Amino acid sequence: MSGKKKKKKSKGSGQRANFVITLVTVGAIFVFFGYLIGIQVVGALQEQHQTSMQLAQEGSSAPVVTAPPSLPVGSVTPAPPAPSASTVQGTPPAPESSQASGALYRVQVGVFSERANADRMIALLKEEGYEGIIISGPPYRVQTGAFSSQENAARLMEELKQKGFEAIIVR
Repeated sequence: MSGKKKKKKSKGSGQRANFVITLVTVGAIFVFFGYLIGIQVVGALQEQHQTSMQLAQEGSSAPVVTAPPSLPVGSVTPAPPAPSASTVQGTPPAPESSQASGALYRVQVGVFSERANADRMIALLKEEGYEGIIISGPPYRVQTGAFSSQENAARLMEELKQKGFEAIIVR
C-alpha cells in the first residue's frame, strides 16, 4: 500500500458553490431591474415637474414663488394648488361680504419647505403692517388678504411688490 491518501470531494462543497453563484446572479438581476425601474420613475417625475413649471409660467393656479433676499434661497419650493379652508392655520383675515362662488382671492408672498422660514415671512409682513396666515404644509404657504374681487387682490399684490415682497394672486 502506498502512503498516499486520496481526498474525497464532498458533494456539499459543489452544492454550496452553485448556491452562492445562483445567489449572486439573482442579486445582480434584482439590482439591474431596480436600476431600470428607478430610471423610469425619475423620468416620470422630471416630466411631471417640467409640466408643472410650464403651467406655472403660463399663469395657472400653481405658481412658483421665490423668497425675498433676507430668506435662505434653498427654502423656497413650488406651490401646489390651494388647499381647502380646513387646512388654514393662524388667524384668518375677515372674509369679504357677498361671495357668489365662495372662492376668495388671496395674495401669496412665499412658499417654504420649513415652518421657521414661513414664520419669518409672517414677521416681515407684520413689520410692514399686514396680517398673514400660514397654510399648513410642507410646503408652508404664506398668504395675506382675502378678496372677493381679483382687482382688490391685484392692488394689494402691487402694494406688496413695491415694498420688496414677491407676491402673486392665488384662489
